[in-house]
Amino acid sequence: MDNYQAKNLKTALTEIRNSMDEGDQSKLDLDLYEKVIDKVASYAVECDECKEYLIEMEVHIAQIQKEITSKNEINFKLHKQKVNEFTSHLTNQHNLVTEGYYLSIYMAIGTGIGLPFGLLLFDNIALGLPIGIGIGVAIGAGLDADAKEKGKVI
Repeated sequence: MDNYQAKNLKTALTEIRNSMDEGDQSKLDLDLYEKVIDKVASYAVECDECKEYLIEMEVHIAQIQKEITSKNEINFKLHKQKVNEFTSHLTNQHNLVTEGYYLSIYMAIGTGIGLPFGLLLFDNIALGLPIGIGIGVAIGAGLDADAKEKGKVI
């Protein structure tokens, strides 16, 4: 049943995508919404909240379609809140991460560690900063690749 719901939701997203211009499509971030649908549908078998979210997604997509057909203004803020709600459930309850999550965290950590080491070891911030950032990017990219390989990326 959940795969059927996900397939219907994706079909509706395709219809929305075909009836909108590029600017509105980018504001809605339909690619992310499609990934969220896949992940929520895959966890809906074991998670009651995910089942409820699938129903909410159906209602929300129907509302977007109604706004498009009636030529009303699309509420992008509400859409963004809904996507954030679904994404936060996936990250908190199912331990999924967004794309580039580890890269951004470890790059910041590398920057923070590179500054003091640049001052202490090299007496030059300009040497420590790129070394720290490079190490952070390498670790973060590796962890992102590992998470993607395990299917833990939204």
